[in-house]
Formats: sequence, structure tokens, C-alpha cells
Amino acid sequence: LAASDCGRRPRSNAGEAQHSPRAIFDAQVRPRAETLLEGDEVPFGPMLAASDVLSPSSSNTSYNASINARGARSLERSRRYDATHGNTLNASMASVARFYAKFRDADALVWHEGDLGRRDADAAAGLTNVRWCRLSRETGWDRPRELQDARARESRWAEGYLLMIRWYAVTCWDVLDALGYEWMMRFDDDSFLLSPVGYDWFGAMRAGGFAYGFRTLSRECDRTFGQFVDAYRETERIPAPVDDGTIFCERVPKHCLKGRPRRPGVLAARPYCEGPGRLGFYNNWFVTAVAFWTSPAVARFRRTFDESALIFTHRNNDLIFQTAAVRLLLPRERWRRFADFSYQHHTIRDGAVRWGGLETGSRDPDAAGTLRAYFDRWHADDGAAHPARRCRVQLARNNASFEEVSYVAHGRTRWGVLAAPYCNKNGRAPLW
Repeated sequence: LAASDCGRRPRSNAGEAQHSPRAIFDAQVRPRAETLLEGDEVPFGPMLAASDVLSPSSSNTSYNASINARGARSLERSRRYDATHGNTLNASMASVARFYAKFRDADALVWHEGDLGRRDADAAAGLTNVRWCRLSRETGWDRPRELQDARARESRWAEGYLLMIRWYAVTCWDVLDALGYEWMMRFDDDSFLLSPVGYDWFGAMRAGGFAYGFRTLSRECDRTFGQFVDAYRETERIPAPVDDGTIFCERVPKHCLKGRPRRPGVLAARPYCEGPGRLGFYNNWFVTAVAFWTSPAVARFRRTFDESALIFTHRNNDLIFQTAAVRLLLPRERWRRFADFSYQHHTIRDGAVRWGGLETGSRDPDAAGTLRAYFDRWHADDGAAHPARRCRVQLARNNASFEEVSYVAHGRTRWGVLAAPYCNKNGRAPLW
């Protein structure tokens, strides 16, 4: 890290740029962002895997929050699946700069391997403190030495994609802790913030005593991973997470009323992926306390998962690992779902949306316009095949109220259930 901007201490208030972030955004960023957001042809530049967001340590009193945009490994184009694609990083960063009021108080960390030019991530230039951080073995961007020869059961997963999984599941937490950050927020490079957020995400987490915040859900859980979780839980004598009724009521809705079982006592512990583990945090956006991930219990879980080789043999990803860590080791009172802002994340293949989609925010002043713009761009000819659905979502365990959002989902499980963004068939999503 000493050879990169990440080797320097974060800025102080005295070093902040003396410019209006809104003025710089209007003049330099928005034309480029709107071109990409409206779906014009994106030039195929350096291939990126993700962009993310961080918050600096609260011990640095000059900081309140931070944002981290990470560019990852450049890969040759091939027929294998890869999360990397043409450069949408700038458009993604620009959407955050436009709508997140606390962006100026942030650090934007761009993680790269030396194959990413600064012009590929200049949307935040002059708006906040951008730090360029080199990915390497020393920063957790490699396989463990004992797993160098581990082979995937499917050859379509690119090596850079597997390393990205390991980064978010296992290695990034110790790097962030070493850099002095206490809070981290990821914002993927094909994710877009689509409505105003006037408050501080990190401040909201601190004020509520939360340690993990997420935006949407995805239904996915590999059974091999489920067997790993059940074995680990039994070895460590961790109580099994029990379905709160969401899964049960989807399977047998006639035995439920308003998304809850009619008879108490019908819910029992099930194998992890057949029970609550079936639903995961769609972690292309999340905000979390680094200390949770570096705590002894979670560090032990990270280490055991890393040693299992499931990342490299079965493509067991960071989404299902983070979900399991939170489910097993974080009290539900410390989870927080955000639903106030409109958010888009989807995977495009052959010009069409194959996975993910849009979820409008309950406080988006023009949620209907957000939906129209999405359909005009991505479903002008087949909107009936991907209708907008409504979902009432619970934000926190100690909050009995539900907020209404609309969502457009793509991708289905092998059983034909819409996968992401996910909502129960009855249109309710308790904090399961």
C-alpha cells in the first residue's frame, strides 16, 4: 500500500477542495452520467469487476462517511462468464455524486491492478477525496497458496471473478481495518442510485446501533454451501436460524394469513438452504461495520470458509457467505434494510437484462417516473413480460411498520421463482 495513495493518511478538513460539489457535478459529471444512464452505447474500455464504498474511522474526527469505487482485474474477453464488462464505473459513481448528499464527506477508494487509468474513474474528481489502491497478494487479491491448484467444477467462471468473491467474503475486511476504516459501503460499478438521499448512510447505521445494512434481497443458496454452514454451525454450537414464516408461507400460502403462519409452532429448524438461508442479501450495495467482520467469531468463520476452497471449486459467492455470517453471528436487531431510495442493479448479456433489476424507493419523489424511464430503456417492446410488482418491506426488527416499494425482477431459480430483486408472493417482506 505504501506505493499508492492508500499509503497516505486521509485528508483533513483543511485539505478539502474549495468548490461547490453541485457546481462541479453540473459542469463536468452529469452530461456524461446522463448519457450512460439513458442507455447510449457504452464504449468498451478497461474491464471492471466492481465499485464499492467505504467510511473512514470515527477516530478521524474530520470524517463522517466515505465512498469506495473499486476497479478490478482486466481480463481477455472469452465465452466464460465474467462479472466484468465495459466501463460503467464513471456513470455509477456519478449517480452517487448526484443523489447522495453526503458524498463530499467521503473517501472514494478505487481498487485496481495497475490496468485502470484515472480517466476511467474521474466522476468524483474534485468532489471528494479519491484514493487509488493497488490490488495484490498483499491486499488479499490472490488465491491462498494451498489452493493454487483448486479447480472449479465449471470452467466458465473467470479467475478475476473468483478473486472478487474472495475479496468481499474473506480478505477485504483486514485490509480496511489496517487502513483505519470502521465503516464500509459497497456500490457496484453496474449499480445506480436513482433518487435523492439527503442523510448520512453511515450516521443512520450508527444512530440505530446497526452493523449490516442492505437494500434488496436475492433468492440463491448453493446446497453445497448450505451443508458447509450446517456443519460449521454444529461444530461451533451456533443455534440454527429459524424461518420467521417467509419461506413457509411461500411454500404453503393457504396455511398463512398476511404472510404469517396461521398456527404457531409450525416452524422448525431446517437445513440452511431450505430455510432462511434460501434468501440472501443482494450485496452489490451494502453498508457495514468493519469491526463485525474482524471480530473473533466472524474471522474464524471467514478463515474456515476460505480453507474450504468452495469459492474456487463451487463458485460459492460473497453474497451467500455474507448472508450466512450475518444470519449466524449478528442479532437481527442489528440488521437494517434501506428502502427509501430507488436503486438499480442488473446483469446485461447480449443486450438484455438477465438478472437483477430495479426497486423504487419509498421516498423517491418521482417513483412513477423512475419506473417509466426503466421500462422505456430496457423493456420498450416486452414490458408485459417483466411487470412492475409491489412489495411492502420491513426496515428493522424493532420497527413494525412496512414501507411500499415497486420492483422489476429478472432471473428465476431452477423452480421458476423470481430471484432478484426478491419479494414474497404475498407482497410482504418482513425482516426475515
